[in-house]
Parts: sequence; structure tokens; C-alpha cells
Amino acid sequence: MFALALKASFGVFLLILASLGIGSWISRNLACAFSQLDKIAFGLLGGFGLLSLVLFLVGQFSFTRRTIMIVLGLVIVASAKPLLSLKKHTAILVQTLRKAPKIPLFLILLIISLTAVVGLGEVTGDWNSDIVAYHLLGPKVWLRNGVIRPVADNCHTAFPQTAETMYGALFGIGGERAPRFSSFATFGMLLLAAASLAVRSGLNASEAWWVAALIATMPAVYNGSVGCFVDGIYAAFVLAAIRIGIDAETKRDWAIFGIFCGLAMGTKYTGILAFPVLILCVFWIRASQGTSGWRETSKAAVVAICVACMVASPYYLRNWILLRCPIYPPSPGLAHICSPKYLSPEVVAGFHAYILQRGEGLGRGIAALFLLPYNLTYHTSSFHGAGGIGLAPLAFAPIGLIACRKNPIVKMLSVLGLLLLLAWFTTQQESRFLIHFYVITSILGVLGWRHLNSSRFAVSRILATTIVLASVSYGMFMIGRCWPENTRMVISSECAQEVRNRRIPFLESFQYLNTSPAVRRILILDRSVTPFYLDKDYVKPVGQWGERTLPGAMTLLDALENVRKLGISHVLDVNSDVSPFQITEHNKGLTLVVDLKNQRVYRVD
Repeated sequence: MFALALKASFGVFLLILASLGIGSWISRNLACAFSQLDKIAFGLLGGFGLLSLVLFLVGQFSFTRRTIMIVLGLVIVASAKPLLSLKKHTAILVQTLRKAPKIPLFLILLIISLTAVVGLGEVTGDWNSDIVAYHLLGPKVWLRNGVIRPVADNCHTAFPQTAETMYGALFGIGGERAPRFSSFATFGMLLLAAASLAVRSGLNASEAWWVAALIATMPAVYNGSVGCFVDGIYAAFVLAAIRIGIDAETKRDWAIFGIFCGLAMGTKYTGILAFPVLILCVFWIRASQGTSGWRETSKAAVVAICVACMVASPYYLRNWILLRCPIYPPSPGLAHICSPKYLSPEVVAGFHAYILQRGEGLGRGIAALFLLPYNLTYHTSSFHGAGGIGLAPLAFAPIGLIACRKNPIVKMLSVLGLLLLLAWFTTQQESRFLIHFYVITSILGVLGWRHLNSSRFAVSRILATTIVLASVSYGMFMIGRCWPENTRMVISSECAQEVRNRRIPFLESFQYLNTSPAVRRILILDRSVTPFYLDKDYVKPVGQWGERTLPGAMTLLDALENVRKLGISHVLDVNSDVSPFQITEHNKGLTLVVDLKNQRVYRVD
């Protein structure tokens, strides 16, 4: 385990170093309104996204360990001069930590430290786990094939891939534990972006630490930001765009704002919905508060739009060229225009029905809209929330909004949050898609808490502090209850094996296929089998969502009849909740080599 941890740490360190280097242009060109810590944070975050974009573009031609190391080496060498200031950056961070209030600092450091520790555990799960199903499947297959291409049997691997490209790089230079281990760094980027926005909204440094602590202890935020989920890094890009847009004066400032908008669209499709909202709100705040006027602001906004589209376009153009549809799987509107590769109209319709059902939440009527504050606080499981957000936002955000109603930044954030919430409410109501909104409500909540603390009534101050402590305690309990087992997985090989046996379906078959030198290419007959656990090439005729990956092979029987033509050496057949064994009798040319409960492996003779 020590060797695995050391390798993962090296990979994450190298990626952070390269991100700081490529992001130094952003740090140098941010306006004077930004503190040194802001410049470091946004340089790191922007560099992370831009480095991923470079690797993605290079990866269309070559994505191997050697290529990744060459790209990182060139970036670090080219950024050698800015990276010489790392000592200065470290001093700024240490000074910031020394001035931080002790309680929120302790909570944040505890959460980030334990996130790093449990991140070293082995990835486990079945096809219901997004991490196993596609977030890490794509990067592992890309690295094995030496090129970044959507995995035909899982359409979700064609999603925008800012985070996944970095996971692939981490696989290559840091080993199999590095992607999950990196969560502590990306989660820290989210907290830094949130704290910077909190200070710009009128809070002091100590209060911004409490904003970060409330966010860090929100289970709905935490669970969507660690463990290779991409929602946290997506929210960080959105928050960075808001923060930079607030003080955008020159066209260069607007270009940096556009970079973060483009990175958001290059991370999740929901960034397409957030983009016009960000442009609208930043245009409003700059045109009403700036000195350049509406016409000049409009010209600067066009610059931001062009830069954002340029940054995000590679992901969508790649899909258009290779899969015949820029958004893949296609949205309901595009489904009537595009003819997506591998996806039949029936599969697309089934996917839309699933998304509609999953994203229904507690309804889309007026009553459901007005009940959202209550339901998001107390019933987040109805939004696939993996935990709530605590009492503080519901209790204090309205007070903060009323108390600071004359603050133009607070007004803009309120409108922005409302528009983002409405976009979420009318599309897919998944709690982790709202992380940027939860950050905004946390800022408003701490503003309300500050207002109550200034009250001359001791009861108000005591009640307010009690609510904050209750929120933090609830979050720590919900987040921390999984840490003991996950920590034991890291330090105990026996516990790791027990969890592996329990969480990985058909583990024995994967172990045989991965270790047997006779295995070259595997045919997987059941769509619920997760190919992530295979270290060798495979063919899956019917994908997780019903994708048809073999031209001309419309059934599994067709694939079985053409195993030699497909270069198949072994066939994996399982009995699952999705389908029974497909090979029900002796097939000529197949020899049974593994016969266990619900899993069989055949050798092609």
C-alpha cells in the first residue's frame, strides 16, 4: 500500500505542478481586485482545466503514459519561471492558515485529510456506480488503447471530459489509486473558489472560512465532489466564472471569465444551461456597476462568449465527427435531427424516459417549486442527494438576503442562484447538480448569521450559533460514517479483500481473465457486466444502455458465431438480474474453463 500511495501522491503532485504552470497566465492577468490567494487558487483551477484540454487534444492522436509524461514535462519546463514562485505561494497559504479561525480550519483540514486517506482505497461497485460504469471506464480504456475515443458500449463516456481526461493522466502516471486520491485536491479547489466569492460578497476572511466549513460538511456537496464524481469540479468552474466576471473590466478579464465558462461546458452538459445565465448576470452587474457602459460591456461579453465556445468546442466537435451528434446521447430536440452512432431510436427514447423519471424529483408544479427550500433540506434523498445540506441555508439565507438587499453583488448572486435553480428544476432534479447553488445559499446563510450575531438579543445569537453547530454536526456525522470502513480498506488487506468480494460482481471471473496469459480479448454477453475491472481488451455487443457496438451483429448469437473473426479468445457469460446465462447448452468451439455460481468463462478453441 505504501508504494501505491507514493505513486499516487507523485502523480497528483505532478498534475498540480503542471496545472499551476499552465495556469500562471491566468494568475498574472487577473485584475488588481483579486488577492494573492485568489490568484493562486484561480490559476490552479484554470490551469487544471486548460491542462486537461491540452491532454484531450493530444489524446485524439496519442494517449499513452509516454505521451502524458512528455506533455506534462513540456508544460512544466515552459512554466519554469512562474513555478519558481512556489515558495512564495506556500508562504501565502501558510499565512492564510495561521490567520484562520480554529474551528472551521480544523473541520476543513480534517475532511480534506481523511478524503485523501480514503481516496487511496480500491475502486469498487457495480454498474449502478457512475464511477465504475463510465467516469473511470473511459480513462482506463483510453490508456489501454493509446487514444481518447468514446467507449462504444457506454454512451456516457462521450460526455464532456475535462475531469475524466485528468483521471486518465493520473492512471498513467500515478497508478490505479491516483484518480480517487486526487479528490482532496479538486475538493480543495471548490472550497477556495467558494471562499473567494464569499469575500467578494461582503464577508470578511473569518466568515469566508465558515462558508467553506458549511460547504465542506454538506453531504450533498461532499458526495458529489469526491470519489471521482465531477460535479464538484464543475461547480468550482461555475463559481470561478462568477467571481472573475464580477470584477471583469478589460477584454482580457472577460476572456478569463470565458475560459471558466468554457471549462464548465467542457465538464458537464449542464454547463450549456448555466452558460447563458452566467453571461446574463455578469453582463448585468458589469454594465450597471462598471465605467465602460452598456455598449463596451456588450463587446466584452462577445469576447467571453467566443472564448468559452472555443474552449468547450473540442468535446462537442469530437462527438459530432465520430458519433454524428455533438451532444451524445442526444437531447430530445437533437434526437430528431441527429442519427447517433450505436444508438437506435428505441434506445434513445428509453434513455430519455429514464432521465425524465429519474429527474422528476418531487414534481415540477408551482407547489413543488415553492416547497424546494424545505425539501432540499429535509428530503434530499428524493433528488438522489446522498445526504442533505444542513439547516443553516434554510434558516439564514432569507435573513442574509433581506439584510444585504442593497448589496449589488448579493442581488446578482440571488438572481443567478434563482435562475440556476429554475434551470435545474425544469430539467433533471439531481441534488449533486446543484452544488454551485448550495454554495450561493451558504454565502447568503453566513451573511444572515452575521446579521443575527450583531443583534442585541442574546437569544438570537445563541439560537443562530446552535443552528450552525447542528448543521456542521449533522454533516460530519453523515460524511464520516463511511470513513471507518473505507479507512480499514486502505490499511488492512483483509478488509480490502472482504469489501472487494462484496462489492465487485463476478470478481472471480475478472481475476481469471486478468491473470491468465492465454486471454487476449474477451466477449461479454451481459450488458450489466462492468468492463472497468478488465485489464484486457474486450467486446461488448450490447452496451449498458442498449448500445449496439458491432456493425451487422444485431444479436448476441451473431457475436457468438463470429468469435474468431472478432479475435475473441474467451467468453464471459453470467446470470444476472438483467438476463440469464446466454450459453445454455454446449457450443461447438467453446470450452468451459470457469464454472462458478452465476458466472462462467469459456475458452474459444
